[in-house]
Amino acid sequence: MGWLDSFVPDEVVPSVTEIDLDALAARGIEGLIIDVDNTLLAYGVLEIDPERLAWARRAVERFRVCLLSNSLRGRRMRWLSELLGVPGLAVWDWNRKPFRGGLRRALVRTGTAPERTAMIGDQLISDMLGGNRVGLYTILVAPIHTREFVVTRYINRRLERMIRKRLAVRGVIVPEPEEARDDT
Repeated sequence: MGWLDSFVPDEVVPSVTEIDLDALAARGIEGLIIDVDNTLLAYGVLEIDPERLAWARRAVERFRVCLLSNSLRGRRMRWLSELLGVPGLAVWDWNRKPFRGGLRRALVRTGTAPERTAMIGDQLISDMLGGNRVGLYTILVAPIHTREFVVTRYINRRLERMIRKRLAVRGVIVPEPEEARDDT
């Protein structure tokens, strides 16, 4: 299948809250690199819902976690990083996802090997492609909200739809995420 394989997640779940932490530990996962925008926090919002916060705290108790965000200023990432007491990276240069640099820096912060680390995010193009390129176990979640960074909404999501169609033609199904909620 070639280049399309790079976009295929190892697992697809509707929300981070439905990721089975016991199953991840059983498969040898020790570290988590977690995207921030529309994975843990709605885009542009400095507030985390109680269910996601509870899941994130359980994850931090069991795994070595680093938050990773493709953001210019990293304000939401820093806020969440401080709230959870974990390291975080905001990258807006050639180190951002899907490029390998930011993910490698996140691996240094978790202190885990790629094969023992999972990448959790809401985008095929940045999160799944980036994680797969570095050799991480990749988990795709549906975005929390429809509001997104302009490049994500008008470029990445359109490209993702084309990639999903090509994968489906080849018999590899990457389900469309459930419709994001507009409740924040």
